[in-house]
Amino acid sequence: MSETVYRIRTSPGGLDSNNDPIPSTETREPLQAKAIAPGASRRNSSMARNGDSIQYTAYFMPAPDLTDDDQLEIRGLVCDVRILDWRSAFGTGRRGLEVLAVIERG
Repeated sequence: MSETVYRIRTSPGGLDSNNDPIPSTETREPLQAKAIAPGASRRNSSMARNGDSIQYTAYFMPAPDLTDDDQLEIRGLVCDVRILDWRSAFGTGRRGLEVLAVIERG
Protein backbone atom coordinates (compact mmCIF):
# COMPACT_ATOMS: atom_id res chain seq x y z
CA MET A 1 0.00 0.00 0.00
CA SER A 2 1.34 3.45 -0.85
CA GLU A 3 0.21 7.04 -1.06
CA THR A 4 0.79 9.52 -3.88
CA VAL A 5 2.49 12.78 -2.93
CA TYR A 6 3.77 15.47 -5.29
CA ARG A 7 7.33 16.77 -5.52
CA ILE A 8 7.39 20.49 -6.34
CA ARG A 9 10.71 21.64 -7.78
CA THR A 10 11.41 25.25 -8.71
CA SER A 11 14.20 25.95 -11.21
CA PRO A 12 15.58 29.50 -11.34
CA GLY A 13 15.14 31.35 -14.61
CA GLY A 14 18.29 33.41 -15.03
CA LEU A 15 19.00 35.67 -18.02
CA ASP A 16 18.78 35.10 -21.76
CA SER A 17 21.38 36.16 -24.34
CA ASN A 18 20.05 39.75 -24.26
CA ASN A 19 20.28 39.87 -20.44
CA ASP A 20 16.51 39.85 -20.17
CA PRO A 21 15.11 37.90 -17.21
CA ILE A 22 13.78 34.41 -17.82
CA PRO A 23 11.01 33.42 -15.38
CA SER A 24 11.57 30.48 -13.06
CA THR A 25 9.74 27.23 -13.73
CA GLU A 26 7.92 24.96 -11.33
CA THR A 27 7.42 21.25 -11.97
CA ARG A 28 5.13 18.85 -10.12
CA GLU A 29 5.90 15.16 -10.23
CA PRO A 30 3.98 12.40 -8.43
CA LEU A 31 5.96 10.16 -6.08
CA GLN A 32 4.82 7.00 -4.32
CA ALA A 33 5.46 7.12 -0.58
CA LYS A 34 5.49 3.77 1.23
CA ALA A 35 3.91 5.42 4.28
CA ILE A 36 2.91 8.82 5.65
CA ALA A 37 2.95 9.34 9.42
CA PRO A 38 1.47 12.38 11.17
CA GLY A 39 4.00 14.64 12.88
CA ALA A 40 7.47 13.44 13.81
CA SER A 41 8.66 10.36 15.62
CA ARG A 42 10.01 10.78 19.13
CA ARG A 43 13.52 10.36 17.70
CA ASN A 44 13.02 13.22 15.18
CA SER A 45 10.88 15.60 17.23
CA SER A 46 13.92 17.77 18.04
CA MET A 47 14.39 18.52 14.31
CA ALA A 48 11.64 21.19 14.46
CA ARG A 49 13.19 24.56 15.22
CA ASN A 50 12.27 28.21 15.66
CA GLY A 51 8.67 28.29 14.52
CA ASP A 52 8.90 25.22 12.27
CA SER A 53 6.36 22.48 12.73
CA ILE A 54 6.79 18.93 11.39
CA GLN A 55 3.41 18.04 9.93
CA TYR A 56 4.19 14.66 8.36
CA THR A 57 6.96 12.11 8.04
CA ALA A 58 7.06 10.39 4.63
CA TYR A 59 8.90 7.13 3.97
CA PHE A 60 10.21 6.26 0.50
CA MET A 61 11.80 3.04 -0.66
CA PRO A 62 13.61 3.02 -3.04
CA ALA A 63 14.87 6.57 -2.62
CA PRO A 64 13.41 8.99 -5.21
CA ASP A 65 15.08 12.08 -6.68
CA LEU A 66 14.35 14.49 -3.83
CA THR A 67 16.48 17.28 -2.34
CA ASP A 68 16.19 19.69 0.58
CA ASP A 69 15.41 22.45 -1.95
CA ASP A 70 12.21 20.70 -3.09
CA GLN A 71 8.76 20.85 -1.55
CA LEU A 72 6.21 18.07 -1.11
CA GLU A 73 2.47 18.34 -1.36
CA ILE A 74 1.05 15.84 1.10
CA ARG A 75 -2.72 15.56 1.49
CA GLY A 76 -3.17 19.02 -0.02
CA LEU A 77 -0.59 20.74 2.21
CA VAL A 78 2.60 22.10 0.60
CA CYS A 79 5.59 21.62 2.90
CA ASP A 80 9.34 22.20 2.85
CA VAL A 81 11.35 19.02 3.34
CA ARG A 82 14.28 17.78 5.39
CA ILE A 83 15.81 14.61 4.00
CA LEU A 84 17.11 11.85 6.27
CA ASP A 85 18.97 9.15 4.33
CA TRP A 86 18.51 5.51 5.31
CA ARG A 87 20.81 2.65 4.30
CA SER A 88 20.46 -1.00 5.19
CA ALA A 89 22.69 -2.06 8.06
CA PHE A 90 22.98 -5.52 6.49
CA GLY A 91 25.10 -4.46 3.51
CA THR A 92 22.38 -5.27 0.98
CA GLY A 93 22.67 -1.87 -0.72
CA ARG A 94 19.00 -1.14 -0.09
CA ARG A 95 18.40 2.55 0.41
CA GLY A 96 15.42 4.64 1.40
CA LEU A 97 14.50 8.12 2.56
CA GLU A 98 12.76 9.39 5.65
CA VAL A 99 11.44 12.84 4.78
CA LEU A 100 10.26 15.37 7.35
CA ALA A 101 7.57 17.64 5.88
CA VAL A 102 7.90 21.01 7.62
CA ILE A 103 5.78 24.12 7.54
CA GLU A 104 6.96 27.42 8.94
CA ARG A 105 4.88 29.17 11.53
CA GLY A 106 5.50 32.14 13.73
